Amino acid sequence: MSAAWAQAFSMVFEPYNILVILGASLYGLFVGAVPGLTATMATALLVPVTFFMAPIPAIAAIVSATAMAIFSGDIPGCLLRMPGTPASAAYTDEAYAMTRKGQAEVALGAGLVFSAVGGLFGTAVLMVAAPTLAEFALNFSSFEYFWLVLMGLTCAVFISSERPLKGMASLFAGLLIACVGLGNPAAFPRFTFGNVEMMGGIGLIPLMIGMFAVSEIIRFVVNMEPELEIVERPIGNVFKGMWGLAVKYPQQILRGSVLGTLVGALPGAGADIAAWMSYGISKKFSKEPEKFGTGHVEGIVESGSANNSALAGAWIPALVFGIPGDSITAIVIGVLYMKNMNPGPSLFTRTRRTSTRFSCCSSSPT
Repeated sequence: MSAAWAQAFSMVFEPYNILVILGASLYGLFVGAVPGLTATMATALLVPVTFFMAPIPAIAAIVSATAMAIFSGDIPGCLLRMPGTPASAAYTDEAYAMTRKGQAEVALGAGLVFSAVGGLFGTAVLMVAAPTLAEFALNFSSFEYFWLVLMGLTCAVFISSERPLKGMASLFAGLLIACVGLGNPAAFPRFTFGNVEMMGGIGLIPLMIGMFAVSEIIRFVVNMEPELEIVERPIGNVFKGMWGLAVKYPQQILRGSVLGTLVGALPGAGADIAAWMSYGISKKFSKEPEKFGTGHVEGIVESGSANNSALAGAWIPALVFGIPGDSITAIVIGVLYMKNMNPGPSLFTRTRRTSTRFSCCSSSPT
């Protein structure tokens, strides 16, 4: 195993692959930082480029772009209160509150550093225990998925513990909006009002932009008395103070990384649910829950660790059983087939070189 890892790392760090990773990272940084352009869109737009690449740089480009897009979604959320990706929405208000207090570099640094830590943790788990975790994930039936989704939904109540009625109202409003579209399993239209375009349901990105961005505009239109607040403080070194946060919140980093990996390993869950669950759990078990929502970095540390570790976790069922863990790996599975590499149990029984290709590519999210 150690020999395979050594060979995999040597293949990843070839000059051409490093250039591809850097280029894909810049591309993912741009796409994720634009509100409304998700990591899934970044992956889909990158697929045609991978037609002309060898397997290793092709997968490395996709993984690098998606991992960077998940982080860079924190940038507009922190500075403009408009999350760039759904995975960043969980702690957008927290990061924005820190920006208004003049702590934008701390919020951005926490998102960057602890996303990388979570990604490294998830990748290590992927390299060591992928088959075991994939088998565990496949044992989930509809009952377990029901309770998992219910736990994720109740995080809305945990987050708004000071006003539980408001949290419950928001929860049921979201469930009502989610009812729009074709119902399963009969595909009968619900709340579409005869509009064909509504059959696909309410898009998460337009809803999220409206909820965060438009609501901010309406807030100033309704109440013109408070003067427009502009924070003119320049953003300094985002890495300053990160070691202190790591020493202060080791339990939160580990908990977010573990939760993100486990949730990511469940087919169809993804980084969005992992981030919301992690933020809710962070507030529930925090020693300072009253500070959440006022610009407290603890929730960002744990949620940032969770959303990127979920990316690595989503590769576990994709590689071991050929079942996509999220929308990104669903696209990547098509790329793997295009490269004559069939994800599934046969992946681990083929030649060492083929197995090494996937080991090296799956270790590139960070």
